[in-house]
Formats: sequence, C-alpha cells, structure tokens
Amino acid sequence: MKRTLTLLTISAMLMHCNGGSMVADSGTEMCPTPTGTGTKHSSVTGSETWKAVDGPHVVSSDLTVAKGNSLTVEPCAVVRMQKGTRIIVEGNLVAQGTAAKPISFMRDADADAWAHLGVFAPGTMKLAYVSVSGGGSDTTNSYGLIEARGDQLAAAQPILQVDHVSVTNAVAYGVSLRAGAAFTADSTALSVSGSAKAPLRILPRLASNIPTGSFTGNTLDAIVVETEAYGDITLEDVTFHERGVPYRIGDSSSGTLKVGPGTSNVTLTLDPGVVFQFKKQSSAGLLIDSGSTKQTAKGTLVATGTAAKPIVFTSAAATPAAGDWQGLVFGNVPTATNHLEFVEVRFAGGPSFSNSFHCQPNGSFSANEDAAISFYGAPGASVLTNSTIADSAGLGVNLAYSGAAVDLKAGNTFTRLASCKQSVPRDAQGNCPASSTCD
Repeated sequence: MKRTLTLLTISAMLMHCNGGSMVADSGTEMCPTPTGTGTKHSSVTGSETWKAVDGPHVVSSDLTVAKGNSLTVEPCAVVRMQKGTRIIVEGNLVAQGTAAKPISFMRDADADAWAHLGVFAPGTMKLAYVSVSGGGSDTTNSYGLIEARGDQLAAAQPILQVDHVSVTNAVAYGVSLRAGAAFTADSTALSVSGSAKAPLRILPRLASNIPTGSFTGNTLDAIVVETEAYGDITLEDVTFHERGVPYRIGDSSSGTLKVGPGTSNVTLTLDPGVVFQFKKQSSAGLLIDSGSTKQTAKGTLVATGTAAKPIVFTSAAATPAAGDWQGLVFGNVPTATNHLEFVEVRFAGGPSFSNSFHCQPNGSFSANEDAAISFYGAPGASVLTNSTIADSAGLGVNLAYSGAAVDLKAGNTFTRLASCKQSVPRDAQGNCPASSTCD
C-alpha cells in the first residue's frame, strides 16, 4: 500500500530531543533515542566521553574531573543529577551541543535539588547550547548553579566559556564567579532566569567579559557585585558593559568598590547605560585611587555616558533617600584621564568620617567631607561635564584639598542638596578665606 507523508509526519521529522522531550527546531537531524536504561556515574576515571545513546547519564555522587583529564558530553546527551551532587572540573569539561542537538543538566528527581557544575583554574569549562537547571547552593563554598573559581592573587583567568547557555531555577544565584575566575572574551548568549537570588554573583574585577544575554525573571534582576577580599580593581583594567539590568554593588559585603592602587595603573571603564546601585550603608561607595599619596600606580575612572544613555550611580534601597551611600571619592590628585560625562549621582552624601579638608562659608575648617563627589586632590576642569548630582545629604562636589579652586558647577545640574553645590578648598598654604559664598 502506498504511503503518503501527512503534516503530522513532516512535523515529527523536524523535531529533536531536549531533556527527554521533543522540541520543534529547524535542524534536520534528530537526537537519537536511548535504547537502554541509562548509565550511572559515581566517578570519572581518566578522560571520558558521555554519549547521547548511553543516556540518560545519572550522576549519583560527586564527580571530579582531575587535572590533565577531560570529560566530553556529546550533543543530545541528557545528564541527570541526583540530590546534592556536583561535578568539579579541575581538568576540562566540554559540553558543546548545537541548536538542533542541545545538551541538558537537570534534576534526577523533581523534588531534589543538586549542587552545581564547578570549575577551578587552571581547569576549563566550555558549554554551548546547554541548559542547566534545578540546582545550586548558598554557602561560603558555593553560591551558583555554575560556579567558577580561580587564583585570587593573579589577574582574571578566563576559564568559563558559554555560548547559548540557559540557566534556570537556581537555588541561589545562576552563575558565580569567585577569586580570579572569569568568562572568556568570546562568551555570548547567556540566559539566567528563575534564580532564587539573582542571575549572577561576581567580584568587581571579573566584570569585563560578562556576556550578552538575558538576566531577568529572577527574584532580584541585578548582577550582584560583592566587594570581598581580593575583588578590588587593582590588577587589571576592567570594563562594565550595559547588560539590561543594574549592577548591585554590595549585598552581603560592604559595598565599597575600590579602583587602585595596585602594582600598576588600572582603569575602570563604564559603558553608556550602566547603572550602579550601591548598598544602603555608610561605607558604601566608589573609591578611586584612595591609597597612600606616596604610591606610584594610579587608579582611574572613565564613565562616559550619552544624553540618551546616562551612567547612573544611585542607591539600592527600595525607597532611596539622601545619604544612603557615601558617593564617588577620588583619594588623590586625579589622573588626567579621569572623566565623568553624562553621569547621574543620586542619593549619596553619606558619612565620610573625615573633616577639616575644605573651608566653610564662615572661614572655618569643614566639619565633615560628606558629598556626592569628593576630590582629595585638584581635578582637571573637564573631569565632570553634562552631569546631574541630586539628593545629596551633603555637598554636591567637595574640593577637599589645599590649592586653587576648579569650577565644576558650570555645565552640570545640581538639585535637592543639603549643602553647597561645590565647596571651597583651602589655599596653597592650608588656610581658609574669612568668608565665601555657598550656592
């Protein structure tokens, strides 16, 4: 009897497997259907390849891919993780599927969360067209469903490569970068949703290679930047790119982000549209070049926004108020390359815990250095342009040094300040005028 292809049959030919279910796709190949009961793994010996036809691959206890060894997961493979288990990569994990032949890491039982995929430098993890779901933890040893850790004393190590990776329903954070571990520069298309905390948890110096993607649909739609030990920007230049959600500076940590000093000059660059939300805490703020005046290495901030996409520094509080955080503090004479253009500094001016660096309008030394932006060395006249300072609990701009005043009021907008738009510095001999204006 002659057979004809029905519409249903044609549709079935354009389907592929994804975690045991059939998903429509434009690919011309189908995932092979496993013929057995699957394969259980309690260890990894040497280098291994997990084939799709031998799936599902069930991980029944913690696995370690040792240095010098590789675990390769084939396209279409399904990896089911039992309760609390993890895969630790000290060698190499390669799980690179395709749009038509994706790979999945998931819970073995719906009610039982697993731990994480973890990579430790110099090991590497390469994931492409992979879905990772239903695990993670929230301890001092791990925070993410995908966890990467490196050498905290070395420059950032790009050991995690992602390409069209989906991370869903993490117990805490979707991805955690700690110590010196970073994404590779070619990472792209990372999607994180359903996280009980936030999509990413990183250290400041690991931000440069955060890939494009989607980071919404989590309890907190922000990239959490923890200012822990060895996280300061002191070893290499760092760029924060606009990724569709704000950067939350400080969650469990203090929220004090430091740029320099280090062993060499470093620059923090912020792209147009970046939003920094600082933890509501008196010590929270952005400190640039705040070390000893005897240092030779310098820290620099370059924040160049646009009228359409300003760079915003603000409070993370649900109901922000003046003085929620300290502000931007330039600790020494700013380098000539420091530049703030089309930026907004809001709800700053919290306690500086310093005094007597500038002059009061009545000729006395200052009672405090509370301000949205403070310069402890004379800045260039073009350091601040086309910008807005609003809702400061103190000054707008504080010239906290001895030397000639630099007018930073012109071309900038100041609104709702508790004190002057700009303070008056001491003269070169460290004295204050008998009186001065305050507008």
